[in-house]
Amino acid sequence: MEEPWIRTLQRLFYPIMSVFGLPASIVTMVVLWKGNLDMSKSIIYYLVSLAVANFLLILVVTVFRDIFYFYVDITLWWPEPSCGFSNWIYFTCVYSLTWLTVAFTFDRYVIVCCMKLKLKYCKPSVTRWVIISVYVGAFVVAMPTFWMYVPVRTTQPDGTIFHICSLHRNLSMIPFLSTYDHIQTTVWIVFPLVSLVLTNGLTVWHITVTTKRRQGLKGGSEGKDVIDPEIARRKKSVNLLAIISISFLVHWLPKMIIKVLERFTYPPVNRYDFYHPINVVRMLCNMLIVLSSFSNMCIYSLTVTKFREELVRGAKSTYLLVCRNPDVVALSSKPTKIFTI
Repeated sequence: MEEPWIRTLQRLFYPIMSVFGLPASIVTMVVLWKGNLDMSKSIIYYLVSLAVANFLLILVVTVFRDIFYFYVDITLWWPEPSCGFSNWIYFTCVYSLTWLTVAFTFDRYVIVCCMKLKLKYCKPSVTRWVIISVYVGAFVVAMPTFWMYVPVRTTQPDGTIFHICSLHRNLSMIPFLSTYDHIQTTVWIVFPLVSLVLTNGLTVWHITVTTKRRQGLKGGSEGKDVIDPEIARRKKSVNLLAIISISFLVHWLPKMIIKVLERFTYPPVNRYDFYHPINVVRMLCNMLIVLSSFSNMCIYSLTVTKFREELVRGAKSTYLLVCRNPDVVALSSKPTKIFTI
């Protein structure tokens, strides 16, 4: 029996991503936390919390779930509850990433559009509590997934019998879990997408209107266009907001769409049919989500100048510390820091 091509692709993809994605997430966290990026503490807190959730997601998906799926019988190494627990952590990361993105866009909306509210809401102390609340809420809301995933006996193409971590085959026969599985679509897809579109749309509209108004006043009073620091700051905020939102939509929207299609497909798709188009697309979407942990660092490097500068500075400093003679480094006329603070 020949292995489906999508499974072969996953067998190669997940180990590669564990090698590149995990270090990329760690580097992103360090650069954001230690780097001098000319960003407010609230923005740094949100970006670091997103990077942490990305790191945990790829750790659970690549190391503790899919690599063991392809190469190790999980029952030989982990007790049976580890299957449900790994998916509990996985969905905690999924919900955290989704709602942290929503919280970040709402924070930018408040700071741009709500002059009075931003004095109370857009503070580092409030941001910390929002992030903690999102993580705790995601952990609690994802709890039912602990019972949705169980070790399932399956036969590999070579005839070997394995126990893999997969969705409960009789999930529709358990009312609570079946209901929760459908509620997931709302919690994970509908509400976040509506919130993202609404807050981003209002933020961009408000900045566009106020920018034109300020430019008109400046031009009318001085007879020529002038460089307005406030307009430059707002454009910078919009660019950063666009980066985060577009990155999220590119990596997560395909998965959300296929999740909705699965809900309306009748008869229900057999998740163990690896040649079915919906299953193939769903697996490709899962790989796209894992890829986000690496691609986010690339996006920041290409679009945020300060991030790129700190990344290059850190790489050079690490090279000096690891690859060069310590005596030579000590005699250098200009001291080198791993990351500026």
